[in-house]
Amino acid sequence: MSYESVVGLLNPAMSAIFCVSLLTLWYYQRHLTYIAIFVLSYAVRILCFGILYFAFAQEALALRLVANALILLATILLSVALSNRLGQRPRYGILFAIGAMSLAVLSYYQFVEPSLLVRAVVLSWGLAAICLLMLVDVVKLPDRTPVEQLLFGLIAITCLGFLLRPLIFHVPGITTDQIEGAYWLIVSISDALICSTLAVAIFAIIAVDVMDGIKSDAQIDVLSGLFNRRGFESRALDALARQTTDAQVAMILSDLDHFKSINDRFGHSSGDRIIRAFSEILKDKAPRDAIIARLGGEEFAVLLPPGQAIAAHILAEAARSAFKEVAPGIVSDELSPTASFGIAVAREGEGLLALMDRADRALYQAKSEGRDCIRQVG
Repeated sequence: MSYESVVGLLNPAMSAIFCVSLLTLWYYQRHLTYIAIFVLSYAVRILCFGILYFAFAQEALALRLVANALILLATILLSVALSNRLGQRPRYGILFAIGAMSLAVLSYYQFVEPSLLVRAVVLSWGLAAICLLMLVDVVKLPDRTPVEQLLFGLIAITCLGFLLRPLIFHVPGITTDQIEGAYWLIVSISDALICSTLAVAIFAIIAVDVMDGIKSDAQIDVLSGLFNRRGFESRALDALARQTTDAQVAMILSDLDHFKSINDRFGHSSGDRIIRAFSEILKDKAPRDAIIARLGGEEFAVLLPPGQAIAAHILAEAARSAFKEVAPGIVSDELSPTASFGIAVAREGEGLLALMDRADRALYQAKSEGRDCIRQVG
């Protein structure tokens, strides 16, 4: 099989397989926008090698340059997608510079002083430079997961492959009239391997993100948008493990007063609106690193992380007064829902259940002393 046939069959076919697979994944996971960019990258690869096949068939030098531009674009899109997935800003300026400079040199050595060797080096090293930027993005992560370490390793292999590809010109025993065919055969086969290697990394990170999404959904209360008990407890245990004698955590438990009578009188839809409104108030008043949950029914919990226990009463008062202010407009002017709060600051070596039990006793005290108030146990 000639190198033209390999380029025309193998590379577009493999790119199409991964493109369609990624497109299917994106259809079911549209919130993961970086998958759409990966899809576009593989679509560009299909176009690249399709054009390259016709460039060989028609001996069109201009089409070869177009194919080179497309493979650079496809790799740039991989970099943009990866930055998007890692939560980093893509380096558009540097990527554009690499692409522009590579194409400028490729054009010169395609039309002015034709040299396959120089073009091979320029294209391969341009692609390697883009891969280096991807490696930098992964290195910048403070704590790399096993999948991200795999990603780093596979991108490093890809980068090395690009750097070594021009060595085909220095293999002994290949004559001048054989060198072009040998080079393009190596390009085709190595690109198929690179395409597969990167696809493994891409599918791995997508799988992790999908699983994380499933786990996250299982820990979120649908009505309030807050953590449910499972999500709250796992994060609260981590916070307790990080506290010190001088930096304690604080537990705030809250309960909506007379909530059952509100449901009975105005219906569950009104009760749902009250829960959503109270949830939004807690999210608005609590610090960003607080752990907020709807434990069930009308009971809520806020865990302030180590060092912020002193702010517990201030937060509870801000939430209580804000809810009392907006509550009359939620159901009816003739009814003003309120909330009661109980606070406990963690003791040294105290477990989560014991801490919640003390906060619950404080909440019970607030309920028994008239509701719409805050109580704290020592």
